[in-house]
Amino acid sequence: MEKNIKIVDVTLREGEQTPGLFFSPEEKLQLAAQLYDAGIRHIETGVVGIESDECAYREMRSREIAGTAEISMTLLPCEPLFERALASYVTNLNLVIPVTDCLAATFGFTVDAFLEQRMHWIDQLCRSGKQLRVALADASRALLLDERQQLNRDPAHITGNIASLEKVITPFLERGVTGFILTDTAGLLLPEEVALVMQRLAAGYPEVEWGGHFHNDFGLAAANTLAASRHGATLLQCSFNSLGERCGIASTAEIVAGLQYLYGRELGIDLGKIRRLAYAIEDITAIVVSERQPVVGRGLYWYETATPLLTLIGHRSSMFETIPAESAGSPREIVIGKHSSRRLFKLYQQERLVASDHDIEAYKNNACKLREENLPVLRSIIRCYHAAAKASHLMLTSPTPEP
Repeated sequence: MEKNIKIVDVTLREGEQTPGLFFSPEEKLQLAAQLYDAGIRHIETGVVGIESDECAYREMRSREIAGTAEISMTLLPCEPLFERALASYVTNLNLVIPVTDCLAATFGFTVDAFLEQRMHWIDQLCRSGKQLRVALADASRALLLDERQQLNRDPAHITGNIASLEKVITPFLERGVTGFILTDTAGLLLPEEVALVMQRLAAGYPEVEWGGHFHNDFGLAAANTLAASRHGATLLQCSFNSLGERCGIASTAEIVAGLQYLYGRELGIDLGKIRRLAYAIEDITAIVVSERQPVVGRGLYWYETATPLLTLIGHRSSMFETIPAESAGSPREIVIGKHSSRRLFKLYQQERLVASDHDIEAYKNNACKLREENLPVLRSIIRCYHAAAKASHLMLTSPTPEP
């Protein structure tokens, strides 16, 4: 029997890792309500210790969505934040635990030192009734790096490092933690490696709720998330509009659509509302959604060339739409351009899309003229957009890291 998949949208937290971006508490409440309305039932709202995030969390818990939605916050591994979490109203916590010493040093400890000296924090959180999941931060490098700190993709090497990762997991399991997130912090994993790791972990610890958080540095976040799902992960973290560190993590829209249309999993999530939410977030953040963005792009259902149009209009078939326009909540549009043939134009006339006395060459000439007139305007808008985007941030020149 397939396990219940949980789409965990982390836009309200991961999205704020985008340099210069932040949501107000009111915006977080608005977006959480829209996420809930679209069918998302697992929402991460921010970080423990940030007052505005905690304010948004408390307000969400007091509203209707709290009845059937799981609202969580991230907890970083610092003693003052542990104490704050213990004293807070937050019941669902996603605890970040670095599993490489390189990342652990950022928090002032080594992995071994945390396991030896600080597990009493975990005891206290679990005894207090908090629902705790552990995000295994930098897990991808822990799995791939060899003793020379070089990437080694040999499956035997990765399997050996899974055993090392299990040594980190075990003390948390012994204290009652039953949820773990495999985190590809640097976006290094390949789908076949995700499959290998997740299959091993899910088989070895069937009582654990496994999850995935994959960064998109090489455009593999969605593929990695789907691979994790196919091999035992049920907590799938994702966000909107490539928001997050660098190029973000797996897209909520792509994961929902992929599970529904590629794997036949019905999630109860409305893709049309997901698409509208992408543009609500675009409006709030002023970060533009690409016209070609999978699932939600404005231009995905624009048609010009003959084959898809003849199929769509002539045969009433949507074979070129794996995700139907109706499901995505998008209108279909026909573009007149270079590839508009006489055969197509005749079909448009038969369908009464254009008048019977209109000439195709006149249409095409007008289309070319419109394009030529508007390209300079579009280029100017793009330049102004990028200049304004940079001007809206206070920036310092970063030092060059040592090799």
